[in-house]
Amino acid sequence: MMFGNQLIYGTGLIIVMVIFHVIILMWLAAILKRWEISYQIFDSTFGTMLAFGFSVFIIIGIHTAEAWFWSYIYVALGEFSGIQDALYFSVATSTTLGYGDVVLSEQWRLLGSFEAMGGLLLFGASTAFLVGLMRYVFSDTNSGAR
Repeated sequence: MMFGNQLIYGTGLIIVMVIFHVIILMWLAAILKRWEISYQIFDSTFGTMLAFGFSVFIIIGIHTAEAWFWSYIYVALGEFSGIQDALYFSVATSTTLGYGDVVLSEQWRLLGSFEAMGGLLLFGASTAFLVGLMRYVFSDTNSGAR
């Protein structure tokens, strides 16, 4: 595949992943806000732990879904014959662990770099979400559990 096509596909896939990620984080923020308004969830240690646990669970789910999505792309492109190797490659790439024991062909290797770039960005967004949640819960203006 030509270099330009890899740039187009890679950019398009990152855009799709960012949109998906942001939508789910916005949904999660809305749920937490609703729980705070309805149940004052951050007024107790248990409620705070529940909210953080739920948030981490959802964020892990987001990243898992994104890895599966990339895996299916790699299989559809013929880079892997089965989903197991594709998923292994995707998780190692999106986390930027990059063992290097399973790699893409020269034809599509730039696409893996786009997944790593997107992974850095999206793990950063997830971290920022959790830090923002912590700042809210433990701020002086919020009476949350301390």
